[in-house]
Amino acid sequence: MADSPNIDIRQIAREQQHELFESAQQRMTAWMNRRQEALETGLDALKRMSACKTPVEMAVIYGEWLSGSMTRVLADVEDGQAHAVKMAEHLQQASRSVLASPAVVEPVVTEEPSPPQQLRQAA
Repeated sequence: MADSPNIDIRQIAREQQHELFESAQQRMTAWMNRRQEALETGLDALKRMSACKTPVEMAVIYGEWLSGSMTRVLADVEDGQAHAVKMAEHLQQASRSVLASPAVVEPVVTEEPSPPQQLRQAA
């Protein structure tokens, strides 16, 4: 039947959606792990800073925490960028697939307009 090209396009779309979903899930897991690490290192830094005797010790601990925090933020940005690139690639691939597939044109059924009804004439 004429729907076979549509089935191929739908299959391609399902596969691409599945890949994007898996990629997003992996990125979300990595993001959650980084957030957990941020929480733990933040609490640890606060605990260590509260035991400091000098402002210099405190500044060193803060610097270590800040460095790790910025590394995690950059990893978040890189993951977001990689995901955006992957989505763009899938969009391009989907566009190529749709444009390369033979067009399925279903016949358009048009009804002929009914003739205008005439008004009764008074006798």
